[in-house]
Amino acid sequence: TCKKLKDIKKEKILSFFKKNFLLVPINNSSNFGLMTGYYEPELTAFNKKGIERYPIYSNPEKYKMENLSQKTREEINKGVLANKGLEIAWAESEIEVFFLQVQGSGRLKMENGEIIKVRYAGNNNKAYTSIGKVLKDENKIPKENISMFTIKNWLYENKKEARKIMERNERYIYFEKYSGNIKGSSNFILMPNISIAVDPKFHKPGTLFIIEEASSKSKPFLAIAHDKGAAIKGKNRIDLFTGYGKKAEKKAAELNSKILIWKLEPRKL
Repeated sequence: TCKKLKDIKKEKILSFFKKNFLLVPINNSSNFGLMTGYYEPELTAFNKKGIERYPIYSNPEKYKMENLSQKTREEINKGVLANKGLEIAWAESEIEVFFLQVQGSGRLKMENGEIIKVRYAGNNNKAYTSIGKVLKDENKIPKENISMFTIKNWLYENKKEARKIMERNERYIYFEKYSGNIKGSSNFILMPNISIAVDPKFHKPGTLFIIEEASSKSKPFLAIAHDKGAAIKGKNRIDLFTGYGKKAEKKAAELNSKILIWKLEPRKL
């Protein structure tokens, strides 16, 4: 069915979907879904370690160091992986490295101007813990104010506590260099404001959706399941890829919307 899209004109898209797909509601107005956002961050980084520089590591398993691949975030922060040739680069901010891991990919702007692209290359097989939930439960940030922006601000304003809070999330992400376009877990190129991460227990890669924000005047939009994420759990939960750069970061940081979701299922021919 999707091959037919190649020859379709914009004004006929709506009728195309009505003719070729069934709109299956995933939720309703008494059971809203939740949409957050993720993006590709850019970090200032260096080729050599130094004072106030924080490593971005390759996966130890790639170098047959399986005994090191499942260390906790705290153990890694204490240097268990240091000086073993696993460092891709050193970033100037530990907090930005943490958020690079949350996002799963990004760009390293080196001191000579070179841009190195890095992407997810495995994890330490520890449970994911949301530090946003930790900060909320411990009354450090009010529940109604929790967002990526407020979490990051809190960490910067409370640097003496920041590392311990980040270590509450034991899951540690490893990276690898890559070239070309970033791809999601389904191996499709991620498209800003179209690609979403979903829970693979409920939705298959490549599934088409119509998403509508409950409290917004913006029009419903088409989304495609191209990715998954440790924090994306349940059939009503999605994470929208907003792209690369500061505008994408701002949109992702502020995105925390109640949504209505329809799955597009091809009609049987």
